[in-house]
Amino acid sequence: MMIVQMEIGVDAENPHTQRVVQLADSCGLRTEVKTTKGTGAAVTEVYLLDDRVRACTVPEHVFRPLAGVSYVRRVTPSAVSLTANGSGTHHVRLGPVAVGNDLPCQLIVGPCTVDRHIGVLVAALKEQGFDLIRGGCWKPRSNPHSFPGFGKKAVRWLLEAAQIHDVSAVFTEVIDETHLDDIRRIRDELGFEGTIVLWVGARTENQILLRKLGRQREFPVMLKNPIGAHSVADWAERAAFVLAGETHFDDNGALIADQSLSQGNDQILLCARGVKEDDAESRYRFDPRHHWISTAREKYWPPVGVDPSHSAGTMVDDLVLKNLEAALVHKPAFVMVETYFDANNPLVAQPLCDGQQAIPLSRLGEVQALIAAHNERYFSVAAQP
Repeated sequence: MMIVQMEIGVDAENPHTQRVVQLADSCGLRTEVKTTKGTGAAVTEVYLLDDRVRACTVPEHVFRPLAGVSYVRRVTPSAVSLTANGSGTHHVRLGPVAVGNDLPCQLIVGPCTVDRHIGVLVAALKEQGFDLIRGGCWKPRSNPHSFPGFGKKAVRWLLEAAQIHDVSAVFTEVIDETHLDDIRRIRDELGFEGTIVLWVGARTENQILLRKLGRQREFPVMLKNPIGAHSVADWAERAAFVLAGETHFDDNGALIADQSLSQGNDQILLCARGVKEDDAESRYRFDPRHHWISTAREKYWPPVGVDPSHSAGTMVDDLVLKNLEAALVHKPAFVMVETYFDANNPLVAQPLCDGQQAIPLSRLGEVQALIAAHNERYFSVAAQP
């Protein structure tokens, strides 16, 4: 069961309340509308109960954004899946921007690895109109001798730059559950009020981390497909741990229902970045599998985006841009690309990681043009950086 509490002053006959009832019916749920009168005001609640489908299988995000809704509370343990009936479209807010499979494609840009020059780069990106910034602070590597990122120091550099230049949202990778506490502490110390999206990369297989990401809702979560995934289902399994929420079991292994009430974090983004390439003659670093974008869009409700930088692996012959063009055919909700200053820029050192796949800052206009044409074709609007 779920309870949708309406805002103060929205009574049972209000069109906003009736919209909740209508939507619940379309999801296969039965409703009971109850109004409780207090000393100062009356509160109206819509109880969502089992009918044609079980209420525990319907996501909260279906009702949460509706006009007149104060909040949604789940009373019975969640059994929501990424393919839940009645899930509809799902939007994840990144500051003033919403990302969703039915919305214009958004562009996320920034360096592979955050270094001490991040403030200069963020200033340049903001000057060009970019407001969604990516940057890796911890870098899981296939080679133990490769540069692993600056860690907590980089988090501070990134959030300081984002705060100074009024960035709405930053994306950064986490590989251990302790990183959530590190990011939260540094954010609070700096007073950064923008959105922080935490992503789990292709090389990270950490169920404890996924469960901890699901136990909190202050950070949206982006999940890249595993580097060794064989199907879209392998990718979705990661998201299932984030969505499941916290569960508790007794000494006999039975679920303790009254201690397992949370749905988990449904602020989920999926990002296709390619898988291991078996063809030694391929120009691509990883097999892009762009058709997975379409498959995931059709099968699951989280917004699905693409990282064309990693699968291309190089800007030689403009391969990242060509890779992006191929991906846009499948209508990703967002695009995440790596960028850096041009190689001859005397002010800033060269990238410490994956510099060969970074798009020079001076050529980001080409990326914007590709996405603008895409958005105009499918959504009849120009792209917003």
